[in-house]
Amino acid sequence: MTNVNTVMQGLPSLPRALTAVLDATRANEADFQPLTRAIEQDADISSRLLQAANSPFYSRGSPCRTIDRALFSLGLDTVRSLALTAAIQPLFGAFRMRHRAYLRSVWQRALTCAGLARSLATLTRYRHPEEAYLAGLLIDIGRLVRLTQDEGHYWPLLQTAVDDWHLMAIEQETYGRHYGELGGDCLAAWGLGPPLADAVRGHLDPVSRVCKGHHLVKLVNLAHTLGCLPTTLSPTAEPECNEVALAAADTLFGLNEGLTRELRSRADHDIRRMAGALEIDLPAGTTAAAPVAGTHDCAQGDAGDLRVHDVSEPNRSDVGGAQTAGLRARCLSARRALSLTFGVRHSLLFLADADQQAVCTWVEGQETPALTLPLLPGRSLVTDTLLDRATLRHEVTRADRLPPIDQQLLRLCQAERLWSYPLLADSGRPSGVLILGLSEHEAEHLQARRDFIPALTGEIARALTGTPRGAASRSIHAQGHAAGTPIELIRNYLNVLHRGLDPDTEARLEPDLVKAEIDHVGRILLRLRDPDATPGEDRGPASLNALVRQIADIVDTSLCRTRNIRLYLDLSPADPPLTVPANHLRQILTNLLKNAAEAQPRGGEIIVATQAPTTIGGNRMVPLSVADRGPGLPPEVQAAAVTPAASTKGSGYSGHGLSIVKRLSEEVRAQLSFTSTSVGTRFDLALPASPTEPTRP
Repeated sequence: MTNVNTVMQGLPSLPRALTAVLDATRANEADFQPLTRAIEQDADISSRLLQAANSPFYSRGSPCRTIDRALFSLGLDTVRSLALTAAIQPLFGAFRMRHRAYLRSVWQRALTCAGLARSLATLTRYRHPEEAYLAGLLIDIGRLVRLTQDEGHYWPLLQTAVDDWHLMAIEQETYGRHYGELGGDCLAAWGLGPPLADAVRGHLDPVSRVCKGHHLVKLVNLAHTLGCLPTTLSPTAEPECNEVALAAADTLFGLNEGLTRELRSRADHDIRRMAGALEIDLPAGTTAAAPVAGTHDCAQGDAGDLRVHDVSEPNRSDVGGAQTAGLRARCLSARRALSLTFGVRHSLLFLADADQQAVCTWVEGQETPALTLPLLPGRSLVTDTLLDRATLRHEVTRADRLPPIDQQLLRLCQAERLWSYPLLADSGRPSGVLILGLSEHEAEHLQARRDFIPALTGEIARALTGTPRGAASRSIHAQGHAAGTPIELIRNYLNVLHRGLDPDTEARLEPDLVKAEIDHVGRILLRLRDPDATPGEDRGPASLNALVRQIADIVDTSLCRTRNIRLYLDLSPADPPLTVPANHLRQILTNLLKNAAEAQPRGGEIIVATQAPTTIGGNRMVPLSVADRGPGLPPEVQAAAVTPAASTKGSGYSGHGLSIVKRLSEEVRAQLSFTSTSVGTRFDLALPASPTEPTRP
């Protein structure tokens, strides 16, 4: 085990200009002078910044020959980020690593996390966004320290790890602490302050641990999850947010899926500009976050480990094209629903073929089954679960005595435990097997909810086979949802929870737990993407009223009915088109409705109203209001003009919802005001209207 004091003694010095630049970024928004002086005191940073300002990535046409001119041309935020990045370049170079390819991946991770952290800080109105940017730049400093001081032992560990959490476990076993903790100690030794050090220490922590932590810790934790979490087992897939990242964004800051994906997409564009302007060498031909461990592609390694069809049954995987596509889509869709409802990062769904002779599973990025097993007893936990129609479990402590396939599943899921459930529809005919790969912590957390899992597996089996169940399922089909989609599976789960005290259901639990589960799924429904939205686009809503109805319907189903709240809509027949991006308006309206519902836990009323366009301050605007009958906003929130404040709603609430509403309203040039008394709160929004619509006099 490496001595901590020895590690600290071997640290390279922090660039002197970095502290001065960081202090200057905390100055008054309107005061450029502190930052100008800090940059001009370091010739190298000044040179790099001017070079970046005149590069094709940032040039505005006229040359920038002074820092003042660069600030005027690029803006304060861009210059702050460029200056901090330029100040870090000598620090990274001081490690003199032989593994240049790995340093390129570290830079890509650093720029991705830094950009995301800054964007999230701005969105959630954190007072010093550049602190978040700097913490993001330095998340991997602990890796660089270890690689420099203990290359012989540490480089093989980096090559072995398949993701950051696997590396963390290996490091804790080898060194007694992981690289994030070491990195936090480095920042503390450099005198950068406890919040920055804690943000780097906590970037690997589970969301449940950081959700009540410092704002900066949450920002960097989510930036890392969005930027560096492997999103697919396909090495050629486009970067995107997976369900773990989307769930984290919702839990920590209440962000909807569309806005989260938009933030992630912007980050890739921003890091290319930053790296190009400062001549930072990134991995060739890549735009997504770099591999999270060594220079090998961890996703490719996982997929390769899975791509092992059973050699004794080579013809079991030749399912017809259309049938394969349908099974694959349903398999991946069900896994998505499981990730949303139970928060399990690793799961597999094995589906039985038509003649019940084999089971197969798909992973993201693969058109053909990744693994096919003949239904023979004793071959695997998977096959025994299906043949015996019984729930089975494995633990890693007995891994050496497991069948080879089960050992492979444990490695694939990076799990200490495997829980296996048969998928049984009403007919009793098994349709497949659900495998949950759990850490010990996840298993303990899920233990309290274990009785819900068989109930949900039954709903999954019905969705996979297209078998409706009762009036609730018929209602779902009447709404036009295709069988097997996450929204249907989750609504089915919600129906299971509503029936939680029914003697015919497997979820026979206490009313409080059923209520907690309903609230949990309600929050999941709120963050699901608009099924009519086009991925990658965020145009203004074609119909304001349609968007209001859509969000109101979800909030009514997920929050209002469980609280006995009546939700009313008073919508103008004019229904004017807006210039506001749909994701922004969806997030604003969702946050306002969530806050209104959560302010009335035991019954109440919410009224959402729209009006015809009118002229306000010479601009064409569309009024929209959300009013409740709750106890009113806390005085500290009103006094802070909806800047971030500690939530008064208890566990599970971030306290950032209204500050995000404020920031997004500013971004889309909407006017926001509110009135709040002891008998209710009303938020009024004036949204920019399309210039072609006639206004109301």
